[in-house]
Amino acid sequence: MVSVDSRFVLDCARGLPTAVERFRQLRASLQPLYLSPAARAAVVVDAANQDPAFRRRIDELLGSTEGLDIDAESIRCATEIAQELAREGQRLDGVDLFVAAGARRHGQVLVSCNTEFENVPGLVRQPY
Repeated sequence: MVSVDSRFVLDCARGLPTAVERFRQLRASLQPLYLSPAARAAVVVDAANQDPAFRRRIDELLGSTEGLDIDAESIRCATEIAQELAREGQRLDGVDLFVAAGARRHGQVLVSCNTEFENVPGLVRQPY
């Protein structure tokens, strides 16, 4: 199972070759792609002031992802991650914290070029 972050979706919409190729590989594998509600919201906000063609690409990409619920267990996992990182003098912003929590909680690989995710214990990150 694979999660993606907001940057991956935005990079695909922008046509970044490495992101587009990774997206094609993931779709060809027929694996569902999961996107946390926090990441989905970040994508929508970032796309809001873009041109209509970009927003259409975003809509298509969002339509190809499955949602991950933010439930009590996800909040607990996000809290654990925040505490683990704090002990090491590190942190993630709110969106990234819930992206990491969703992927880790569900045992998913996270496709992201954000190196900050490397610091999250128990999270497997796959760069593109």
